[in-house]
Amino acid sequence: MNILSLYFVLWATEDHSSTQLTFSLFLSGSMLASAVTAPFYGSISDIVGKRILLLATGVAVCALATSLIGVLGGVTVGLILFAIANYSYQSSNIFYDALLPTVSNSNNRGKTSGFGVALGYIGTITGILMVSPFVEEWGRQAAFIPTAFLFLLFSLPCLVFVKEQQITSSISIDIFRKAYINVYQVVRQAKMHKPAFQFIIARFFYLDAINTLIVFMAVFVSQVLKYSNQQIEMLLIVSTTCAIFGALIYGRISDRIGPKKTLLIILSQWFLVFSSATFTTNPFHFWFIGSIAGISLGALWAADRALLLRISPPDQIGTYFGFYQFAGRFSAVIGPILWGITTDAFLDLGSVRFRIATAVLLVPLIIGLALLVRTSDQPTSIHLATE
Repeated sequence: MNILSLYFVLWATEDHSSTQLTFSLFLSGSMLASAVTAPFYGSISDIVGKRILLLATGVAVCALATSLIGVLGGVTVGLILFAIANYSYQSSNIFYDALLPTVSNSNNRGKTSGFGVALGYIGTITGILMVSPFVEEWGRQAAFIPTAFLFLLFSLPCLVFVKEQQITSSISIDIFRKAYINVYQVVRQAKMHKPAFQFIIARFFYLDAINTLIVFMAVFVSQVLKYSNQQIEMLLIVSTTCAIFGALIYGRISDRIGPKKTLLIILSQWFLVFSSATFTTNPFHFWFIGSIAGISLGALWAADRALLLRISPPDQIGTYFGFYQFAGRFSAVIGPILWGITTDAFLDLGSVRFRIATAVLLVPLIIGLALLVRTSDQPTSIHLATE
C-alpha cells in the first residue's frame, strides 16, 4: 500500500508532473503482463511444487526494483521500476494464494484465509507508520528503500516456516511445455467446471472497479476533498485497521454461511462505498466511507479465495489460482485506463472529473455482482485429465 496507493502515485503525478494517464498506462502494462503469465505460473507450481522457492524469487525481484525507484534515473525510469516491482508482486501472489490448502482444511478455510489477510493488513499499517517519518523528513522519495526492506522482512515468516508438500518433479525447460499443455487442458475442459470460470469472470468485473478505486483513492481524497498528506496517511491506517477486522469477521462468516453468500454481502457493501464516494461533499463523511471500504476489502480477500478453492479441482489449485489472478490483474489493466480516460476527458470540470470516474466504476461492479448471483457454489472433487 505504501507504493501502490500512497507514495508512488503521488511521487509520479505530483512531485514529477507525470499525468494520470501515463501512470495508468505503466500500471496497466505491468498488470497485463502479470495477467498473461499468471495461468502458466500457476500451472508450473502445480507440476513442480516449490511454491516457497517461486514466492521467494518474486519477493526478491520486487524488493530490489522498489528500492531503486528514484535512485536510478528520473520519473520514466521510476515508472519502469515500478512496473517491474508490481509485476513481481502480482505474480508472487499466485504462489502465495496456492499455499492456502497447505495451511488449512475445508472446515477452517475462510477463517485461515481471513487470518492471513488480517496479518497482511497489520503489516501494511506497520509499514505506513514506520515509513512515514522518512517521508516527513525527506519527502516521498525516501519511502521506497525502507518499504523494500520491510517487504523482505515481513515475507520471512512465510518463506521460513511454511512447509509445503514435496513434489518429485524438478524445474527444467520441459516444465514450460508441460505448463502450456496443462493450461490448454484446463481451458478445453472449462465446461466441466463452469462455476469456477463463471466466478473468475465475475471477479474480473468487480475487481475492475474495486482495484481502481484502491489505486486512486489517495488522488481522489487529495483532489476532491483536499486531504493533506497526513490526513491521507491516517485515512489509510483507519481503513486498513478496519480491513483487519473485516477479514477476521467475514472469514468466520464464510465458514458458517458459505463463501458465495458472504461475497454477495461484501459486494453490496462495495456498492454503498462507490455510491457514497461519488456524491459526498463533506470531508468528514469520507472517514466513514473509508472505514466501510476497509472492512469490505479485508472481507473480500478472505471470502473469494475460499470460494475458488471450494469450486476448483483439487489437483489444479495452482492453475486455477493463476486464472484467478489473471482475472484480477487483467481487470487492473482496464480499470486504470478507464479512470485515466474519464479524468482526462472531463479535465475542464476540475475535481468533479474524479467523481464522474468513480460513478463510471459502478457499472463493472454491478455486472460482477449479477454474474456472481448466477454462479453455483457446490464443491467439486473432479480431477482434470492432463498429460
